[in-house]
Amino acid sequence: MSDLKPPIDSLVPQSKSSSYLPIDSPLPDAGPSRRRSFLSTIFSHGRSRSADTRNDAPPSYDTVVSKSKWKPSRYNSRNYLNRPLRKESLENAFEILSKYDTVILLDDSGSMALSGSHRGVTRWEEAGQALSKLAEIAAQYDKDGIDIHFLNNRNSALHLKSSAEVNDVFNSVRPEGLTPTGERLDQILKPLLLQLETCTIDPDGTPRDTLTNEEIKRVNLIVITDGEATDSPKHTILDAARRLSALRNLCMIQLGIQFVQIGNDEKATQALKELDDDLHRDGQIRDIVDTTPYSRLNPITADGLIKSLLGGINRRIDEQKNKK
Repeated sequence: MSDLKPPIDSLVPQSKSSSYLPIDSPLPDAGPSRRRSFLSTIFSHGRSRSADTRNDAPPSYDTVVSKSKWKPSRYNSRNYLNRPLRKESLENAFEILSKYDTVILLDDSGSMALSGSHRGVTRWEEAGQALSKLAEIAAQYDKDGIDIHFLNNRNSALHLKSSAEVNDVFNSVRPEGLTPTGERLDQILKPLLLQLETCTIDPDGTPRDTLTNEEIKRVNLIVITDGEATDSPKHTILDAARRLSALRNLCMIQLGIQFVQIGNDEKATQALKELDDDLHRDGQIRDIVDTTPYSRLNPITADGLIKSLLGGINRRIDEQKNKK
């Protein structure tokens, strides 16, 4: 992908390996020899009423977890997620994640300016620290780097491969606004679903672009959010799951959505649990969602995000094996 100039003067210059562009700006033609990401075009979005900014102190997390009755598994236990990845484990993770594009949808609502897991560190800063490290790790297994999109800000940062590039992005965006998670998910998922619905699928489940015959890469979409959505992401995800289920012979792990909570907002915890449960209840559609509450991943780290991604992939593989 060729370089793009920053849309506004206040944005710091990006390196040749990354781009910072407005959502409604067209991307240059990559040519038939290059794989075009489904995120080549991101559409504009509106705002909705926020319910995640409040002055009262959040409840203790023990209370939150007991009320939501979160079901632990070997893939999302606190002991597993908080252990650092060993070198061998990290290399194995690279091998798996090299088959995926890593895409971040980051909550930039006003409540992200509240305190994070450590005194003096906001939720926004905590997320930035984890993603800056993740970008460097991702560069070792994904030549495309990571893409970061926001709930409110009208810019998307693409192909980030270093902590400096991620820090530049975070310094250019200020947390403010609401939490339109469903709307932004819909805008990101629709191009992918359309591409998959018009592709050809190999006997082994690999989707290929009908024009270029190039493989359509799998996608790991990480949604990092601290508040309850001000719209309904559930309907967007259910629609995506039904459309994927209708595609005969498509790889079962073509798309995964990983919700990661930052901050201990009780309503956000319950909302994420409901998203997870709704797809589990319907055995006729693909379960493409995994959720990680803040109690299991506190603070958020690059290692923890990688383990969450691997856990979602492995769980879907396990479930597919159990169906056979």
